[in-house]
This record gives sequence, C-alpha cells and structure tokens, in this order.
Amino acid sequence: MYAVIDVETTGLFNKDRIVEIAVAQLDRHGTVTATWETLVNPQRDLGPQELHGIRAADVRKAPTFDQIAGDVAGLLEGRVPVAHNLAFDSRLLAHEYLRLGCEIPNLGHFGVCTMQWADYFLPDAGRSLADCCLAAGIPNDRPHEAMSDVLATAELLTLYLNSMGTVPLWDDRAAGLGEARWPPIPRRATEPVRRGIGASDGGAFLARLVDHIPRVPDPPQADMYLALLDRALVDRHISATEADSLVALASGLGIGRAAAIELHRGYLLSLATAALEDGFLSDAERDDLNRVAALLSLPADDVDAALRVAEKGTAPLLQQTEFRLKRGDTAVLTGAFAESKSFWAKRLEAAGLTVAPNVTKKTALVVAADPDSMSGKASKARQYGIPVVGVDSLDTVLARVATGATQGSGR
Repeated sequence: MYAVIDVETTGLFNKDRIVEIAVAQLDRHGTVTATWETLVNPQRDLGPQELHGIRAADVRKAPTFDQIAGDVAGLLEGRVPVAHNLAFDSRLLAHEYLRLGCEIPNLGHFGVCTMQWADYFLPDAGRSLADCCLAAGIPNDRPHEAMSDVLATAELLTLYLNSMGTVPLWDDRAAGLGEARWPPIPRRATEPVRRGIGASDGGAFLARLVDHIPRVPDPPQADMYLALLDRALVDRHISATEADSLVALASGLGIGRAAAIELHRGYLLSLATAALEDGFLSDAERDDLNRVAALLSLPADDVDAALRVAEKGTAPLLQQTEFRLKRGDTAVLTGAFAESKSFWAKRLEAAGLTVAPNVTKKTALVVAADPDSMSGKASKARQYGIPVVGVDSLDTVLARVATGATQGSGR
C-alpha cells in the first residue's frame, strides 16, 4: 500500500546528488512489511557532512544511483509514496532519474507528505521531523540517517491512520496511483552498502596484502611503493582511499605482505636516522616514530630496533623521496568545511603556504574537509600524485612546515 522514502543529499538544489536512500514498505494499516537502504556514491564531494554524518570512506564502494535505479523504482511502483517533506525527496529523486534519461511519476500528485498533514494531526507541533516526532512521542535517535528517518516517518503515518476512520483523508489523491507509469528500468539487485560497512581502517591495509612473495622487491618497485607511502604519511594518517591505493599499487607491483613489512621497516629506519641526526631523540620524535609504526602495522619493538641501528649509523639509508613540502609551496582547499574556507586559507598562509583556487601539477598539497573526498580537485590531485590531507590532520602538517621538517621519510 505505502512506500515511505527518505534521502540524504549533498545539498538542497537540483544539481545536488543523493548519498543515502531508504525505503520502508507498509500495509494499509501502517505496519512495516519490508525495508531497504543503501548509501549511494555521488561521484563528487559529499557536501555538508556535519548534517548527514556520511564520510567519503563510507560511500567510496557504495553503488552509484544508476546501479540502484531499477531497485528503487521496483520498491516504489504501485505504492503510495510517503515522506516528510515529500516535495524535497521527490524532486531530488526525479533529478537522479533525469540524469539517466528517465522520467518518473510526479510523486507529489498522489503521495502523502507527513509534514503537510502535521498541520491537521499535530497542529501545535513544528514542521520538522524532529518537532513532529517530539510532539507525537516518537523516538528518532539517529536523525538524518535515512532509515531512521524513514521509520520515524512511518510511525507518524501510522499515528495519522489511527486518528482517522476506515477511509484515509488522502484517499482521493491516492486514487491517481493507478495512472502512474514508472520507466521500465531493469532491477540489478545491487548489493546495498550501509553506514560503517563500506569504510575500512586505513592503517590496517597491510593485512589486505597477499603473503606470497618472500623477498624485498627490486629497487624500482620499492621506490614506487615507498614514494606513495611517503605521500600518504605526510599528515601521519592513512585514509581509506590512500589504503586502497597502497594495496592496489603493491598488488600491481607484486609486493606481498612479507615484502611490504621489510619496506616498512626500512622506511621506519630512515625516520629514526633523521630523528637522531642531531644526536638527541625528543619525546615528540619518539611519539612520531611510534605513530608511524602503528600506521604501518609494525610492533613497538621495531621502533626500538630501528633506533638501535640508527645510533650505530651502519645501515644503508633509503634514497630521498621526491616529496617535499616547504614554505612558499601551493595548497588548494576542497570540500564543505564546518568553518569557512577563508578560515583555513588563513591558517595555510600563516604557515607560509600559498593558497590557490585550482589544482595543477605544481600544487604541493590539497587540504580537504574529508581526506577521502571525491571532489574534482581531490581526484585530480591523486591523479597527479599530490597528497590529499584532511583538516583533522592539518595541524601535524602545518607544524612540520613551520619548522621545515615535512620532508618525507629521508628516502
């Protein structure tokens, strides 16, 4: 009978994209009979993440809308669509289908908007879903998560149904349902991706490497892998996207887990040697070595071993990496920041960096609201081999720029 729908999006306008969608099917009494939800990869920046709480790491392996369009149509076809602010959800949904060259029925013509009907059933409540739920005594512990909002909306609908007679007040509008024609889009039965499932711990990427190559790779392969590792570690954080890139490169170069461990130990030794260059190891330098070791899945004992070898000065050093970050280098900002972009631009400029609007091959660093950002600038930076760091790790980078210390591994 009913299909309650909710979408989370990158913004409010027609150009914005859906990043999460949930549907609950209900019978005529308002009882939930089936649910379906998935994150959606918008193939762009995720917009105001502080609102919907979705990270790029969550959606990078989620289906794109074209992969679920048939499934969504199948869930809605033949049912009365319901949403809290149906005009918004139906508009963003319609534009997703228009991008595929398909036109769907105008859901507002025969659907039920629980926000509009709140004026009748909850006259003293505000219009937001949170206000309506509060007035009706309906819990919604995870607002702006699509399925949580769908189930809260479904409870509102049930409340409305129970407040009426046997014939719903919107029955005349629902009569137009039979004339609605959905485009014949094949259902792909694409595997949904829910929050927290698509994300992975970037620092645990070593466990994803196959363990079948017992030797350290030849220098060219090692150089390529360590150069990428060096860029990833500039902010002492390995994002999910960087972890994927490291795994893909290692697999392509034939670097297995055992070989990667040896390369990681060599990388750590270079850091230890650089730290002891002045003959003194500070607490901050020791903490940095421990942090890198943890990111590389190396035990704390390896830090002690690297320091012992570095003190003797007898180990062959890895060559210098190409990556350098110094005062005067160019940085680019991308994404929807909680603060203004000018706030972060001033931070970068105060550290001696120049802020530019676009990414070029001369850009040294891209600072993103989300380190796994899928924005055009972040994508171009990765294509050019430019580090992309998140604002949460920016203090680490800026402190090292200010002292001239952000110089890679010493490779």
